[in-house]
Amino acid sequence: MTNDPTSADNRLAYRIFAILLLVIVVVAALVAMFGLPVLGIVGLVLTLAVFVVMLTFTAGN
Repeated sequence: MTNDPTSADNRLAYRIFAILLLVIVVVAALVAMFGLPVLGIVGLVLTLAVFVVMLTFTAGN
């Protein structure tokens, strides 16, 4: 067993970082356009997204 990352692992990591960066940029743009109340809405949406991810992992087991 080795701990050497493969190129597929690296591509997945780059894709995850790119999506996170995109989310941060979109949230910053929304806050710039509509103000701080958008952060509350974004927080609710992301909370629901995390809940859905946890449910899918639970359903898979």
